[in-house]
Amino acid sequence: MSQQLSNILTEAGTNEVEVLVFHLNGGLYGVNVAKVREIITMVPLTALPDSDPAVRGVFSLREQVHPLVDLRKFFSMPPADDESDARVIVTEFNNERMGFMVDQIDRIHRVSWSDMGEVPNVRNRDEDTAMTSVIRIDDKIVLMLDFERVSFRIAGITGLEDAAPCDQGDLRARTRVMLADDSAMMRRMLQMAMTNAGFKDVVLANDGEQAWTMINQMLNAGNLPDIIVTDIEMPKMDGLHLTKRIKDEPRLKEIPVIVFSSLVSDDNLKKCKSVGADRQLTKPELPGLVKIIDEIIGAQVPA
Repeated sequence: MSQQLSNILTEAGTNEVEVLVFHLNGGLYGVNVAKVREIITMVPLTALPDSDPAVRGVFSLREQVHPLVDLRKFFSMPPADDESDARVIVTEFNNERMGFMVDQIDRIHRVSWSDMGEVPNVRNRDEDTAMTSVIRIDDKIVLMLDFERVSFRIAGITGLEDAAPCDQGDLRARTRVMLADDSAMMRRMLQMAMTNAGFKDVVLANDGEQAWTMINQMLNAGNLPDIIVTDIEMPKMDGLHLTKRIKDEPRLKEIPVIVFSSLVSDDNLKKCKSVGADRQLTKPELPGLVKIIDEIIGAQVPA
């Protein structure tokens, strides 16, 4: 069985998201439909030696090889007694495809990012968790998962490739950059890499709502950022809605906005353009991000 999901899209800039809800170890979890390509039944697997314990193996689908991640194993949950109803959520992000094994599929719900709350603080918040937010759907609690963070932890990614200093060092030092991303790990890595590249004024926001509040405070104080870099998938206010608000405000619309997200697919590129984003780039191409910023700040300086 294969269920295609590529045509399920929300209008850009509405701060809404389609959530695929699924069952895992008796609980309800959700993932952004924008990362989901299709849902299939269990398929034959080939073992992958020396892989993470949560990786069951690899499978072939549409002439591409996909690793299969068992989410029960990833979260140290007990194995299922019966896997006859198990399904594989096939995803695509960061230009890569993966499969994630879950117990059952519930259905798709359309919700607002503003309705999503923080996951209760029961662990060290400096450690990035794959559970990004919590939302109540039909009087049931659904934990939102970021499959990108799951894949990062499995792959052992702890940092991004740094961008080296260059001739534009002075320009970088004079440029105020705002970074909006709900991942604490990603914010730390971005800030460190940007600082190492010569940017001395880097402002961090935990989500789009906080970024919007900070931008308005800066507007009143007369010290607006020169460039805004935003993720798309964030609770409270997503990056597309943030971009639309910026571009709809006459006093802010000239600020370049770069969408830096794992969700920059062809469909999402159209959404980025429709809300006025100046550039788009797929994570985790940090040198490419710095190159784009250099191009923008270089073009703004008179010859």
